[in-house]
Amino acid sequence: MLDIQQFRDFVVQPVLLELGEWNATMNSQAAQNLLVGTAIQESHVTYLKQLGGGPALGVMQIEPATHDDVWTNYLAYRNDLAKVVLGFAAGDSHDADQMPWNMGYGVAMARLIFWRQSDPMPTDANDLQALGQYWKDHYNTINGAGTVDEWVENYTKYATAS
Repeated sequence: MLDIQQFRDFVVQPVLLELGEWNATMNSQAAQNLLVGTAIQESHVTYLKQLGGGPALGVMQIEPATHDDVWTNYLAYRNDLAKVVLGFAAGDSHDADQMPWNMGYGVAMARLIFWRQSDPMPTDANDLQALGQYWKDHYNTINGAGTVDEWVENYTKYATAS
């Protein structure tokens, strides 16, 4: 597992600061904790390809179809935000295949997955139960194997210990 504090300091925070230039509410402590917790839960900030042969990629474990949907149905209509996100990508490419080696790009895409939800994100950065529920509802989904309790337990074990 990567050092969680370094992942927070050198990947998540800079990505959120840059996205916050586009819209200040993209960058919050709650968003930071949600993304760190998502990476811990999804990949243990270790695995770059989904275990068991699934399609999810990168520490955020985003499926290529989800990645492509963000570009096709959201960023294609928001050129200013698309330019910010492309700033994290390799060259002018927004290919899902770069998510395993480009953590900043994967974190930006994960933030957009949460951002697109009509349900408002919890604002209390310390309410791990609410953040875990938001992850479950909008990232892992009802059919996903993860649970809110597991998300909270993993966040508490790995993120608060760093």
